[in-house]
Amino acid sequence: MSCFTASLISSLTPPSLVSLNHLPPYSIVHRTTLKPTSLTHSQPPRLSSSYGPAAKAATANDVVPETAPTSASEVVSSFYAAINIHDLSSVTDLIAQDCVYEDLVFSSPFVGRKAILDFFGKFIESTSTDLQFVIDDISTEDSSAVGVSWHLEWKGKNFPFSKGCSFYRLEVIDGKRQIVYGRDCVEPAIKPGETVLVAIKGVTWLLQKFPQLADQF
Repeated sequence: MSCFTASLISSLTPPSLVSLNHLPPYSIVHRTTLKPTSLTHSQPPRLSSSYGPAAKAATANDVVPETAPTSASEVVSSFYAAINIHDLSSVTDLIAQDCVYEDLVFSSPFVGRKAILDFFGKFIESTSTDLQFVIDDISTEDSSAVGVSWHLEWKGKNFPFSKGCSFYRLEVIDGKRQIVYGRDCVEPAIKPGETVLVAIKGVTWLLQKFPQLADQF
């Protein structure tokens, strides 16, 4: 939830400034501000409504256990919602302690909760709540992996060069489903078009002629 940051800052600031921007927000388009969903789903025990000795004997079996951990798609949606309202404290429990977060604008990933929170802290400081992540589509079928396509809006209007897609892997840790891996890819401000095909063709030719070059990647 983050490559866009680089494109955003690069379009708003002089080329000499380092871009802090980029982020990696149901199969439903959300055109309003996302609100964090509650991650606490425990319920008080529910007992049988019948009475008498038989009911007392069955009481222990009638207690309803705590619900399952929050779904993966809800965790990811809450992640974007918290970023939208600049509530970094709500993001903390959504990210695993050893999470790895790749923003493809940067040469290396952010490793660990602290490094990731520091990055998003800088992002929040660089923007306002007028800039919002809007989820265009989100996968809901898998409990351990979520794909998201999103864009940015400024006061309800589409922001330029802000379309992106993100992938998240999640695990249940100490009873909470948390993000253990994330990767963001955002729309580039400069679109090379078919030039990319020419570049790929040239690199392929070089590798065919000099296969040892692959070791340099």
